[in-house]
Amino acid sequence: MDDVQWVKSVWDKLIRAAEDLRYLLNRGYKRESAVDFVANRYVLDRMARSILYRCIYSSECVKRVRERAIGPSELKDEKVAVDGFNVLNTLQSFRDGRLLVLCDDGVVRDVSEVHGEFRSTSTTEELIRLIVKTLKELKVAEAFFYYESQISKSGEISALTRRILQEEGMEGSADTEKSVDSALLRDKRLVISSDSVVIHKADRFFDLAGYIILREKPHNLVSLKNV
Repeated sequence: MDDVQWVKSVWDKLIRAAEDLRYLLNRGYKRESAVDFVANRYVLDRMARSILYRCIYSSECVKRVRERAIGPSELKDEKVAVDGFNVLNTLQSFRDGRLLVLCDDGVVRDVSEVHGEFRSTSTTEELIRLIVKTLKELKVAEAFFYYESQISKSGEISALTRRILQEEGMEGSADTEKSVDSALLRDKRLVISSDSVVIHKADRFFDLAGYIILREKPHNLVSLKNV
């Protein structure tokens, strides 16, 4: 049984757990302890815990995120700062058929727990080109990509991104940063990311990976948006 089949088999229990978690978060309980309490109550495994932790937020938090999210038509003539590995990892999960969740804040996230790492594959160049082409289609004026310097081959990925930007006729560049989260929040450009730490602090953001994935309506996407 793959992850998509599994989540469908425990869907009713997961929905009840999500509702209980939101109840606790709305009353000020800390996320870690609230997730542990609910997951233990419903005897949930590691994957289910990850879904709850990454995809269910307090009502106030959901409201703030949705207020900061912009639509695709609003990207015209914008200068954007791209959370490089965040977008690439999400799209790689999409291509690999791993479980993706449309979370209650309207953002698409993978739940494979690949934070702080990236594995270059035969589709990496194709995915970067897809990102750049989509930004061009949305009439973005300039795109600057940030990649974590401590991740293996980040320099090569940055160079590859710069080459693709040039080949596609897209204004922008790419570089490595020790703390991409900090760099994105310092940057005055509109943020492209689905990382909750980043988008909860950014003035405005766009979930580009989610936009691309939702257009395809893949079988490996499940929705908790209206739970």
